[in-house]
Amino acid sequence: MVQSDNNERVANEQNNIPGQQKDVNVKDYPSAIELANILKNVNYPADKNTIIRSVKSNNTANNIAGLLEKLEDRLYNNSSEVVSATGLVKNKKRRPLNTILS
Repeated sequence: MVQSDNNERVANEQNNIPGQQKDVNVKDYPSAIELANILKNVNYPADKNTIIRSVKSNNTANNIAGLLEKLEDRLYNNSSEVVSATGLVKNKKRRPLNTILS
């Protein structure tokens, strides 16, 4: 997957920009990007079953469909919430500015 490799390279380069604090921890860039691209066509808010049906209709890879099966059965407001709920992306807790600068 050439596009995924390029996206991962760019993301890794951005992680190395001096002075920038990374707010998220991405476990698997190619899968997170693939999932986000698939989820952009879902009509939100959507529940777990609606998301899974939409993704399966796109002939998605089994590893992505498997991630969605593990989702909590609730309403999701956007693709970012879904990707985070799969565990592929985790938001880091932000430290107060005064602890960063000291």
